This record gives sequence, C-alpha cells and structure tokens, in this order.
Amino acid sequence: MNISVTNTEFLDQTPSDIHLRRLSMQYSINETKELAMHLGMEYQTWDDLYVTFGEEPERLKFEVRSRVVRGNPIDFDQEPEKLDLVPTEQHLDRVAPLVGNNSLPFLLELGLDFRTWKEIKYRQTERDLVKLNRHILQEWKCNFCSLHNIRPSLRDIGKAFNNIGKNIRIIENVLVDLL
Repeated sequence: MNISVTNTEFLDQTPSDIHLRRLSMQYSINETKELAMHLGMEYQTWDDLYVTFGEEPERLKFEVRSRVVRGNPIDFDQEPEKLDLVPTEQHLDRVAPLVGNNSLPFLLELGLDFRTWKEIKYRQTERDLVKLNRHILQEWKCNFCSLHNIRPSLRDIGKAFNNIGKNIRIIENVLVDLL
C-alpha cells in the first residue's frame, strides 16, 4: 500500500519528542540559540533555560526545541517558579474537577495515548467524571512520566489545561494555598 503525503501535510505535523531529541543532537548550543531566536524565542526565555539546563547541554537543546515547536511555557501570575514543583496528591485532587468534560483532550495534551484512555475507561466502573480525570492525572504522573523519565510538574498540567481551552488562572486560584 502506497500512501503519499504532501509537503504541506508533512510540514503541518508536530514533531514527537524523539524527533526533537534527534534534531537537537545535530546542532551545537550556539546554533540552537540562533535558531530559537530566529523562530521568535525571547532572549529572557533562552537565558532562563540556559541557567536551568546549562550543565546538561543535550537537555538544554531539547528543551529549547520543544518550547519553540510547542509554544511558550505557561506561567502563573504569582510565583511562576512554583510551576516546576512536582504535583502532590492534593494538587491532583484539586485539578481533577476543573478538567470537567474534557477528559480525552486533557489526556492527549498530557502526552498519553488513546490506548491509555481505553484502559482507564475500562477500569472505570462508575460514571464519575472527577474520578476519571483523577485517574488520568495519576496515570500521567506515576506511570507515563516514570516510563519516559520525565519529571512531572504543575507547569505540564497547566499547559495541558490551557490547551484544552481552560483559563490557566482557574488552576492558580484553586492551588494558591498549596503553592
């Protein structure tokens, strides 16, 4: 079976993490910085990433490419550095009801695949939306992030929340006393 893809279709696709990692290995840090600036990354964003990941050049190059491709990071108004905290069980409990009826898009925005959706739905014996969203967050934090050697953060949850069309300030207001 021969499937043709047009150049436009190819260019409209978002590269996966593995593609970004492979691409990041092809360039030096200076070339990565030049590319990021050319594609519109603010100097302050570059500088913040450099300070955070400068000791890990491969991670720095990957993080820069990820942010350039996937958009700007989401920041809370109050204490944006708190977004890098690993979410606690209390955080997950408070965020789950906020996802509402957007469970599947939220799951996908967290990076989980549709197979995971089917597994969670199969285990869900009652029609409880909050529990479903809580199971999604738990699956993401405990299994997906561990399997992919990713450090889960409130920033990741906030970005997924934002990408399903919810206002990020809602999460900030709900989590303010836990931050």
